[in-house]
Amino acid sequence: MPTPSKSTARVALHLALLALVVVVGCAPKRPPAVAVAALEPAAPPEAAGLAYRIQPGDELHVRFTYQPEMNEQIPVRPDGRISLATTGEMVVAGLTPTELEETVKQKSSSRLRNPEVVVVVTKVAEQRVYVGGEVRRPSYVTLSPGMTPLQAVVQSGGFLPSAKVDSVLLLTPGPGGKFSAARMDMEQVVADGVPERVRLHPGDVVFVPRTWIADMNIVVDQYVRGLIPALPHVGVGYSLSNN
Repeated sequence: MPTPSKSTARVALHLALLALVVVVGCAPKRPPAVAVAALEPAAPPEAAGLAYRIQPGDELHVRFTYQPEMNEQIPVRPDGRISLATTGEMVVAGLTPTELEETVKQKSSSRLRNPEVVVVVTKVAEQRVYVGGEVRRPSYVTLSPGMTPLQAVVQSGGFLPSAKVDSVLLLTPGPGGKFSAARMDMEQVVADGVPERVRLHPGDVVFVPRTWIADMNIVVDQYVRGLIPALPHVGVGYSLSNN
């Protein structure tokens, strides 16, 4: 068989390369890669299963497993207290049902033998937050799902010109009659459109000061408590973020 010449081999190679170029050129073209701009991180999801905290206006069924004659159906008064035959008067606002069960158990152990207590919230009061300080209408605001501090302020008429918007305080009631506190810079939300990451919970207080505040006890004891008598004292247990 005759051996193909070098010129014939070159022609065959060129034809093969040309066919490859035609195939690649006809293939569907992919769009060029586009740089994705960094986005504002989404607000973290609410922690699942947050324990409900009792508030004024709730109704409670306090059941004694082994002494059913001591069972009581009782409302939580506006001052955040209840009164039971086995314990007397006590503050329950801010406690979870489980915490209240332990409290009732301890306080009634001097009258009852080995008490076992179950607390059921049979009626939940209207979910509200309070907005006070330098807003047009300091008042309670009905809490809607996912409500932000700015939405609550808007429902209270908005900020007054004297408001220190970059130092708004969020007071969150907790167990033991104490508050946790955080400072919020809402000026960047109003002026720059920065998304709010905070969501309000029942019983929260949004306080808009006139000047920068360092002592949370002053806010609660001298101002907020005068408007909301049911609030427990902050005491020494508050914490304040300087962010």
